[in-house]
Amino acid sequence: MIIVSGIAYHFLSPQILVRNHSDRSFYQIIFNLPTSQLTFEPVKANSRQTIYFSPQEKTGLVTYQLISINGAQVAQGHIEYQFDDNNFSQFGTKLSFIIDEQYRISFSSNQQ
Repeated sequence: MIIVSGIAYHFLSPQILVRNHSDRSFYQIIFNLPTSQLTFEPVKANSRQTIYFSPQEKTGLVTYQLISINGAQVAQGHIEYQFDDNNFSQFGTKLSFIIDEQYRISFSSNQQ
């Protein structure tokens, strides 16, 4: 039972999904969450990566910076991250960062 609970907690934890559908690789993408920072490095062409993170302690912005192979910042943006006082409200939260075939970026959340 403890193992099942641990696995369920892992997969219900908030997560950031990065999908790069383009033919271009990037050096890294940096996400600054309200109470932590996450880095995906490298972001390879036609790839998919997921990072699970701890529930955040406060509401705020999640910002991103996409860095090219030569070290230049090629994109930046943000999304609002909100939750109730109950940390369980963050379970199942998924932030999706997608680079499409034409290098257009979308950043969204499944939060209501």
